[in-house]
Amino acid sequence: MHGMKKDTVDLIVLGIAHSLNHSLFLVLPPLLGNIADDLGTSLTVIGLISTITFLTYGTGALIGGPLSDRLGSVKVARISIGLGGLMSLVFLVANDVYVFSAGMFLMALWASFYHPTANGLIAKAFPENTGQSMGIHNAAGNFGQVFTPTVAFFLGITYRWRASFVFFGLLSVGTAFLMDRIEVDEGEIQKADKSYMEFIRTPGLWIVLVYNVVVGFLFRSVDLFFPSFLSTDLQYTGGIAAFANSMILFFGVIGQLLGGRGADRMGPTKVLLITTTGMVASFALLMFLPANIAVPLFVIVYGISMFGHQPTVTKLVSMLSPRNMMGLAYGVMFFSAFGIGSISTSVIGWVADSYGLTTAFWVNAATALVLLSVATVIRMRIKK
Repeated sequence: MHGMKKDTVDLIVLGIAHSLNHSLFLVLPPLLGNIADDLGTSLTVIGLISTITFLTYGTGALIGGPLSDRLGSVKVARISIGLGGLMSLVFLVANDVYVFSAGMFLMALWASFYHPTANGLIAKAFPENTGQSMGIHNAAGNFGQVFTPTVAFFLGITYRWRASFVFFGLLSVGTAFLMDRIEVDEGEIQKADKSYMEFIRTPGLWIVLVYNVVVGFLFRSVDLFFPSFLSTDLQYTGGIAAFANSMILFFGVIGQLLGGRGADRMGPTKVLLITTTGMVASFALLMFLPANIAVPLFVIVYGISMFGHQPTVTKLVSMLSPRNMMGLAYGVMFFSAFGIGSISTSVIGWVADSYGLTTAFWVNAATALVLLSVATVIRMRIKK
């Protein structure tokens, strides 16, 4: 293991990579209306494209995770960040919904390898304080993402939406070169000696998978439609709506740090129950209070709670999973949250077109209640 200073810098570089990996997809929500109008399509179609994109983003993790177990995490992470960013150039020629879909698909495919790879790497490199290290990595990622919706919005309205995708894509390519400095001893690179079916029989894993699917459903729909909900139903300007999305990510930085530290000190299942209760509370505030009070409170409570659960779940998975299958473990988990959970963007897009965005957010509130019941079961069954 290298000295703490280098470990910290490595975590920050991974945090930048993490930030940009998400930023490629955070361009879409604040520019949703502009892109739909420019391509002559509807929220339902954009929601469907988003579902396909995130199914790809999630499914690719099932490849990226095991690949990192075989080739090494740093190598796979660099390929993912670099080629994911390079695919943003497709948007320069995206003049119809089909080319736009192809760009989103290719970008998601390469970007999908990153999360299980980085999470497995951190779990191996920081076995003693995994939760806190995950929290720092995720918080650094969130801090970078804070500015993405706002920067993307203003780049998009100044130079057209394509410029936003290309800007974050080229930053990703540059970061892939920067990651060459990371040298973490992963031990002997092993071939996984168990099948997927044997792996998912790991005690306690199924209920964590269910939680991930439901939280992914909730997260993806809020992420995509919250700016539109603010500007369409609550009459905020596009700039303020984009800023609100940025502030969710800002408070997510606090959530990541608190969640990671809390998971190490109090145990992950207790922190998971606390953060999930916070998500339910955030929707109660949003739907029942006047908008001028509800929106700021939602941004704070939802941001801390939603992102606070992430290092908690990653620590829980590292505790439940065999070391030589860490990449596979995080691949399966990422697929459950970002892959299966992404179905929500189609469902909520249809609800929004048919019944309005306010109704869509009532559906999100109900989803948060389901999530709380799953978190309660996890707390009762897994004594960690």
